[in-house]
Amino acid sequence: MKGKLRTGILAAAMVMLCALLFAGCGDEKSKGEQNGGGSGSDGGEGWALADSIVEEVAAKMPTFSDYEVKIEDFGAEIKTEKITDKTQEAALAKKNGAAIADAIADVTAHEGGGTVVIPAGYTYTGAIHLDNNVNLHLEDGANVMFTTDYSQYPNVKTRWEGVVCYNYSPMVYAYQKENVAITGKGVLDGQATVEEYWLPWKNNKYLPDETQDDDQKALRKMGEDGTDVEERVFGQGHYLRPCFLQTYECSNVLIEDVTITNSPFWMVQPTFCEYVTVRGITVESHGYNNDGVNPDSCNMVVIDGCTFNTGDDCIAIKSGRDNDGRTIGKPCENVVAMNNTYITGKGACATVGSEMSGGVKNIFFRDNESKETVEHLQAVSIKTNGDRGGVIENIYVKGVKAANVVDRGVLITMHYEEGDTEATTPEIKNIYLEDCDITCLEPEKQQDTIAIFGYDRSPVKNVNFKNCSFTGADTKLNFINVDGIHFEGCKMNGEDYPDGDYDGFSVIGEEINPSQITLSYSSAALESKLSFKWEVSDSKDGTFSPVADQEKNEEISHSLGVSGATTAVRFIDKEKYYRLKVDVDGEEWVSDVYHYEDK
Repeated sequence: MKGKLRTGILAAAMVMLCALLFAGCGDEKSKGEQNGGGSGSDGGEGWALADSIVEEVAAKMPTFSDYEVKIEDFGAEIKTEKITDKTQEAALAKKNGAAIADAIADVTAHEGGGTVVIPAGYTYTGAIHLDNNVNLHLEDGANVMFTTDYSQYPNVKTRWEGVVCYNYSPMVYAYQKENVAITGKGVLDGQATVEEYWLPWKNNKYLPDETQDDDQKALRKMGEDGTDVEERVFGQGHYLRPCFLQTYECSNVLIEDVTITNSPFWMVQPTFCEYVTVRGITVESHGYNNDGVNPDSCNMVVIDGCTFNTGDDCIAIKSGRDNDGRTIGKPCENVVAMNNTYITGKGACATVGSEMSGGVKNIFFRDNESKETVEHLQAVSIKTNGDRGGVIENIYVKGVKAANVVDRGVLITMHYEEGDTEATTPEIKNIYLEDCDITCLEPEKQQDTIAIFGYDRSPVKNVNFKNCSFTGADTKLNFINVDGIHFEGCKMNGEDYPDGDYDGFSVIGEEINPSQITLSYSSAALESKLSFKWEVSDSKDGTFSPVADQEKNEEISHSLGVSGATTAVRFIDKEKYYRLKVDVDGEEWVSDVYHYEDK
């Protein structure tokens, strides 16, 4: 089967896209309320929307009066070196926390707000809660050390792994505030450690009696059952680690230049916010789930010029988990991540999901680079499943350079973790990758280059690769249930890849043992349009007849999963020869002949 370029369909879709993008021009509607994206091989009009987002977010950057206060003037005590005595640390943190709160209250009461300055040295404190029109500024050399005394993190309304609840306050927190900022060249240090503080709650190797497992299950059940949020109370006596920095239901937010390290959990999590700028920060933390920046059900966000040295995803777009995320129904939309550098990061440099049940749309990753020191599982990861549901649409990735991926270059999947539970049906559509250079330095470890897994009832739709170079695994493509995959000007392992729409069927892996032959396959066609027939013969060149599917004889199985699709014939006769015939929407494909041979 040869691909055919559907130029008529593409042209019609581009006209529709233009109408969508410019439908609101000239009125007062925010770009965030207009719809972007659509079908097409280059998504050029989508990038015009990205430029508009950057411009509009810049216009909403917070501004402050010249009024400035120093926390020392409110009784804060700054140390010249770290404190090792935890009792002394907790007492000082409580004192300084009160001083910082007083300084913030003073500034927010001033007309036009102003700046709260934290000086060079070591400032121990509990949770810091920002207020309207306050810029918390860390001078160069400032180290804000968040105490390991858990009691100094009072319960606040938060979203934990996509479910709203009350839990320990993040280290830095703002709730329903406007015009807030965290700036400066200083360091925010959460003091989380694998052995003692916060992080052992994820891995009970060091503190077996303190584990998040029961609380995590309880919270997820509350989300599924629709338990009133006021009854979802955790915090003291529980073990759900807080994120580091969260602005919740805020607008006009700036996070700039600071370094964030030793985080208990996710690091920067704007949640239900609009007009957020994250610029020039360094996130450097290798604990469990230390995602760098996770915009969560936000609208109009720019992440620019940041450095990621993280233990998990560098940037991950979120919008709630499962029933709780779908019930709230607030998407994450109109996000531009550009000019960022990745030093490490187990997860992808461009991630959507998996907590995305409220929907995700109009997301742009532009000119981001990961170094060879990174070992990304994937360079681009878009992930959901039958529990999450939600709609992911209009995702644009351009100029991304990933020097070292170890699993797949690109993974777009509806089979993440729980897989297809059939609780709901997600959608993924309109994905554009352009001018990307993705490399695996150890190809023997990589599964495949591009993997896209949809459902028969909900195929992944309209995926476009333009001028992209992929270097790595011998297995290039691993597809299940995809409606429209377009290649233009791409290279695979240095060789030109054919332009046009892919709709082929191929075997991409085989395993033969004395009892079973298993074939992994790739096909963009819907599973309902595939008909499998295993055949058997007494010799390689003999007459083949259908395999009898009966007990204690050859038995056929077929499965879809997180790593792709397989079909197998079991209880084989080692003396016989087998082959697979597949009818692909009326066209027949025949495999090689397979025969078990004793080694």
